Amino acid sequence: MDMFEGVGRRLDETTGSLVSLGSHSLNGRERKVLFRNNGDGTFTDVAFVNGVARQEDGRGLTILDYNNDGQMDLLLRNYKQPTQLLRNVGRGYWMEFKLVGTVSNRDAVGAKIRLRTSRGWQTRIVTAGSAYLSQQSLIQHFGLGAENRALEVAITWPSGATSHFGELEGSHRFTVTENSTIVCTDSACPK
Repeated sequence: MDMFEGVGRRLDETTGSLVSLGSHSLNGRERKVLFRNNGDGTFTDVAFVNGVARQEDGRGLTILDYNNDGQMDLLLRNYKQPTQLLRNVGRGYWMEFKLVGTVSNRDAVGAKIRLRTSRGWQTRIVTAGSAYLSQQSLIQHFGLGAENRALEVAITWPSGATSHFGELEGSHRFTVTENSTIVCTDSACPK
């Protein structure tokens, strides 16, 4: 999963811009969309293929690894409907990082993680309070696809300190403290 829109917006189908609704609300039963990154700066809507192209009045969305399988799941909250969990049954390698600040704030909000594979760099920035009527995990997830390892991981902490790590095996969760210690924390960690 690369990008999901769960709250919905009304777009003009010819120009792709937001429709002027005047005094009307944006609330309504709008189709949810799921975009796959094509790797060339473009995205393809794959919501119909993955069964998430539903028309609902979205209010909240949380992206999390609900069952700790390394695949990001979606928790949806729609107006006057029960909460829905959409489990990701995809495959592929991944890597997750929980950062712990010692000089910086404890949750490392503002830290930047850069991860390199043979296909290039990915970047995550630790944020808090970034969702409407929802909360996102502080654990930073990287999808690696067919790559089974990261060649390099670089972290810039809010204090300005940096941490660098060489090759790391994929499909693991790591806890990194600001003093540059890294510990694999899932049950499948290499001994």
